[in-house]
Amino acid sequence: MVQTIEADQKQQLADWNKRCGKLWLKYFAIVLLPLVLLVFPFIQVLYYFLDVARPLISGEFVYGQPGYYEYQAAKDQSLIILAILFVLIAAVFYLSNRWCKKAVRTLDPPPVGDTSRWNRWVLGKAQDS
Repeated sequence: MVQTIEADQKQQLADWNKRCGKLWLKYFAIVLLPLVLLVFPFIQVLYYFLDVARPLISGEFVYGQPGYYEYQAAKDQSLIILAILFVLIAAVFYLSNRWCKKAVRTLDPPPVGDTSRWNRWVLGKAQDS
């Protein structure tokens, strides 16, 4: 009788570990992948903005010189794109954070105490290894 209970608990723990693994894959697809896909262009546009704004700030181009208006327009466009990407990153972060908290709450604690490798992540414990 004791062996069947242990086997049942091991099966429940294995099922729970499988659900945690699926949740990690969903977390990667829903949270990490969109953030990486938005942060990468944000960094590129930020570098472009800095490259375009540097001559304007240093005084290489002043009002009326040839190329001033092109640099000014490029600076303005890159600033608009940076603002849009920043808002998108903030929205993805906010929505994914809400999704993650809801998904972890629906997962419930492990069925057999603290023997799971996912326990620290799910329950938010600060365990020393």
